Amino acid sequence: MDVLLFGLIAEKAGTDKLSISAADTSALKQALEQRIEGLSALSYALAVDRKITNGIVELNGSEEIALLPPFAGG
Repeated sequence: MDVLLFGLIAEKAGTDKLSISAADTSALKQALEQRIEGLSALSYALAVDRKITNGIVELNGSEEIALLPPFAGG
């Protein structure tokens, strides 16, 4: 599945999209933290089909996945 990257996360990865296979969001986060240096030290949100998820969500590979850095502003 393709994972869209934004902001500082895309800069660290050197791209705005990665292809990764994972059965659920927990495995996906682990794979992303191994591929993107310093990601585990950042605060970020994982969105599945445009909804931010905090728990473990099963993935079938057809979802739209986005990794979102913290947002500033008010």
